[in-house]
Amino acid sequence: MTPELRRALRREGLVAVRNREGADHLRGYGFAPDVVVDVGVHRGTPHLYDAFPNTKFVLVDPRAEVAEDLSTAPADYDFHACAAGPAAGRMDLRIPVTKHGTDGAMAGFREIAGPMARRVQSVETRSVEVRRLDQIMQAYPGRVGLKIDTEGFELDVLQGAPETLARTEFAILELSLSQRFEGVAPPSRVIAALAAAGLEFRDVLSLPGDGRGGAAPRYVDALFARWPS
Repeated sequence: MTPELRRALRREGLVAVRNREGADHLRGYGFAPDVVVDVGVHRGTPHLYDAFPNTKFVLVDPRAEVAEDLSTAPADYDFHACAAGPAAGRMDLRIPVTKHGTDGAMAGFREIAGPMARRVQSVETRSVEVRRLDQIMQAYPGRVGLKIDTEGFELDVLQGAPETLARTEFAILELSLSQRFEGVAPPSRVIAALAAAGLEFRDVLSLPGDGRGGAAPRYVDALFARWPS
């Protein structure tokens, strides 16, 4: 980047930073999981799959059609058509409908609140199976890499995963910094739950705005990992 471009960005209150969502950035931490679990898949998480191309993946999503709609898939994966939560059972999944049709990216168990709620015209509900992540991961031994994007249900997923967290090397979570959903846990509770499992807040991989053109972030994609001894 030229000094002229850097100064021009600063005049606009902007600064250029390295893309932290890419596979190269994640590989730079030196993680070596035996299995990576992607909870809340939607159309896939390409940079995560590219970061660990030779690793077994476990994809967990309550919408069975996701298995057919993946834009990018890992080379070796199992798909579990269920949700992850604090207890086994069934829950009603809320699937928003916007003017563009069904929006699977915003499907979740909590009602959408804040600016994004304006996009929702109606909501489809679907009864889905819920399993504890510990139950799913019993079949996959070794060190774990974890990604959770469940639209405000992240803490609930963690509450069903104490055994999995005990062997988790890193976790990437969509961490809500605003009340994007009714009843969403404040970020301190999520951070505390991960810290109790030995996983510390290490990095911000992405930082969207507030959904109204403002600067205040609605959430961050946060990386948690073991604190170096």
